[in-house]
Amino acid sequence: MTIDGHAHACGIYLTEDTMLKYMKLHKIDKILLCGGEPNSRKDYSYPMLSKVFRGERLGYLFNKIIHLLIKKNHLAQRLDEQNKLVYHYARHLPEQVINAYWINPLEYDCMEKMEEFYVNYGFKVVKIHQCWTLIEIDDEMCSQIFSWAAKHNCPVFIHLYSKKEVIKFAKMANKHLDTVFIVAHMMGTFYLESALEHKNVYFDLSAPQLYSFSTMKRAVENFGVKRLLLGSDTPYGIDNIDRVKERIEKLVLTDEDKKNIYGDNLARLLSH
Repeated sequence: MTIDGHAHACGIYLTEDTMLKYMKLHKIDKILLCGGEPNSRKDYSYPMLSKVFRGERLGYLFNKIIHLLIKKNHLAQRLDEQNKLVYHYARHLPEQVINAYWINPLEYDCMEKMEEFYVNYGFKVVKIHQCWTLIEIDDEMCSQIFSWAAKHNCPVFIHLYSKKEVIKFAKMANKHLDTVFIVAHMMGTFYLESALEHKNVYFDLSAPQLYSFSTMKRAVENFGVKRLLLGSDTPYGIDNIDRVKERIEKLVLTDEDKKNIYGDNLARLLSH
């Protein structure tokens, strides 16, 4: 089974028709879908800068740019409608779409809104994106979100903003042992190698433009294949799913190892 563990409901995934055609073409069985740019059909082409810049600063630089663009276009204010759109796809395509709930922890009533959405619609994953909603990850509101997610067996998918936030996140992950976390785009893996005390943190391999092949190889050595998850970040990067697969195929892995990364690891996390 192949699961795209990181995709957005825009670009090629804006409509059910284009979504299904793309999944069939690229041999994707399921996608973990979250919101995106409202009504946008644009697919973004990014250069593979990770082949030139090997460290982690590239990802943090992109984060600053993303944060400015999101703030300028007020996109965080439209997360509610995007969550409903993702649920719509999950209801219409239950065999293909796994829905994630994108929370805005800056809203005073975000916990009540999440609980109401969960009761009325249901979802499998909670998402926090610091570039969209820049809250410190050790804020009390985040702690409440993490505890809620653990209680409801929902992994927390998190896009970390900076090295400073990665350091704070490590402490929070060590504190919230019952919460499963998925770190987007391999952000902060060098620091997390030694900072994490437990195995409740997994790593999303999407957006290979932001991290090098050597970073992926190092993650296999330090975290193991069972904590790595295939993802694309579609539509942010043309055919990212294939680019990530190409990197995985270059690693010295067994067929079972690849099977775990391609989908079995995420399927296990979501089956609890």
